[in-house]
Amino acid sequence: MTCNDLDVRIGERIRSQRKQIGLSQKELASRLDIVFQQLQKHENGTSRVPASRLYEIARALNTPISHFFDINERETPRRTSPFSEISAIVGAQKGKLGKQILELVKAFMKIKDEDARADIVSLVVRLSDSKARR
Repeated sequence: MTCNDLDVRIGERIRSQRKQIGLSQKELASRLDIVFQQLQKHENGTSRVPASRLYEIARALNTPISHFFDINERETPRRTSPFSEISAIVGAQKGKLGKQILELVKAFMKIKDEDARADIVSLVVRLSDSKARR
């Protein structure tokens, strides 16, 4: 996820939580002592939310700050991330294969359409099964 993608995701979660508790942009902006246009930019992901403001937003929306990130609070800190698993796989490969794996993962992560990602996984699995039989 790039910084811009993260900004958009945080903005979507702010908007979702605000609507869930029934606040307008003007009402939340007033609680934050900012103009509603600035809140609108945060919600659209066109303006980054400073950490201090995100803290204020979390308090105003009565939600933990972790809500705005893809964090599972029940997850233990020692649990490995998918990225560390990918890094371990790529690091174990030599030369061209390692580079191809990394290129494939980076490109795959940019695909927004879930159905397309599922189709790609299905295709790769089928290809790997057919190659194994030869």
